[in-house]
Amino acid sequence: MENTKYMEKTEKYQDSIKELFKEIVPEEMYDTWADTFEIECVDEKHVVVTYHGIESIKKFKKQCKRTLISCIYSVLGTGKKIKITKMRSHGKFSAKTKKNIRAARFFVIGMIFVCIATAVIVVLCSYIGNRNFRETFYSTSSIKIDSPIRVIQVSDLHKASYGKNNEDLFERVEALKPDIIICTGDIVNSVKTDAEYAVALGKRLSAIAPSYYIYGNNEVEDIYDFPLNEKAMDKKFGFDKTNRDEMALLKIEDAFEAKLEAAGIKVLKNEKDTIKVKTMTVDVYGVLTSNPSAFWSYSEKAFLDYTQTNPDNLKITAVHEPFIFEEFQHDFWGDLMLAGHTHGGVVRVPVLGPLYTHEGGLFPERDGDFVYGRYDAAGKPLIVSAGLENTSVYRMNNQPELVIIDINKF
Repeated sequence: MENTKYMEKTEKYQDSIKELFKEIVPEEMYDTWADTFEIECVDEKHVVVTYHGIESIKKFKKQCKRTLISCIYSVLGTGKKIKITKMRSHGKFSAKTKKNIRAARFFVIGMIFVCIATAVIVVLCSYIGNRNFRETFYSTSSIKIDSPIRVIQVSDLHKASYGKNNEDLFERVEALKPDIIICTGDIVNSVKTDAEYAVALGKRLSAIAPSYYIYGNNEVEDIYDFPLNEKAMDKKFGFDKTNRDEMALLKIEDAFEAKLEAAGIKVLKNEKDTIKVKTMTVDVYGVLTSNPSAFWSYSEKAFLDYTQTNPDNLKITAVHEPFIFEEFQHDFWGDLMLAGHTHGGVVRVPVLGPLYTHEGGLFPERDGDFVYGRYDAAGKPLIVSAGLENTSVYRMNNQPELVIIDINKF
């Protein structure tokens, strides 16, 4: 109880002592030393001054001891034994320092709550906004056509739903009156469990316009029991560079493909399909071996036949992953290229662009990765879709999109 009483007296008189100290010493001296000491304890006979500055205690005593003793005697009265000692416990600070620490602590806590609240609001707004998709329009030109052609790209649905049985999506696609519809992969999460979803999608889209399905990594992982890269494929088929058969993949039984084509949507696996659109002829080529190591090894003949045969046909190249366009310099990829896979970088940061992809890491566009939007590939437009997946809470400032490309003569 006695210690408590004297500690209360210390707090009561400490400000008075420092105020008197300020009046007596020069301003520079006060600024140097005022925050470096405190009255630690007072009893009937003793006063302890605790010094906690960065200068040596000898220097403090030399400059301040006499004046400080005078101030203490003036406030507390004479007859006290005054001891000046260096602080040894790490948790003791001056009153002013404690006040500053408290203020800083409240500021930091406040900022943390503001950040948390902001993050929650952003996530909720993004999640709600992602229940619907936006429509992104692109325009390009080609001298190979004599009237406009509209292509709609559906990518990375991951079994998303827009209205009951995707009615909202189908209604918009139909209202946009496409001439060609191309699905660039990852329409489902698993062909083993989601085949009915894909079949229903194919049936509805193909009833609107000629429709194509190019496999994404989700489809490939379920259909094939090996990765579609050169090393794994050579091992699977017993090939090397002297005897590779590009048709080997097409010979593997694919029940998923059969279901899709029975529904009316054409699956393209390193192959092209030629159709008439109005009075024009269009070649659509779908890339299956999008891994750069396997692209030329397992599709070179088919791809060059597509690009070099009937050069007056409009050429549309569709692939799930855009890696081949990043890795290879080629003189002609097609008149229009479509890709997906990246989900637009998941989070899009204003000014800085896409935040992250699995393959490219943080801010992948800085390293030349194709992540979202329109790029140039051998002088022709490459469109990378942000996709239609809408269940991820991490997708921010990046609303799911339906891509519409209008190809005009000029």
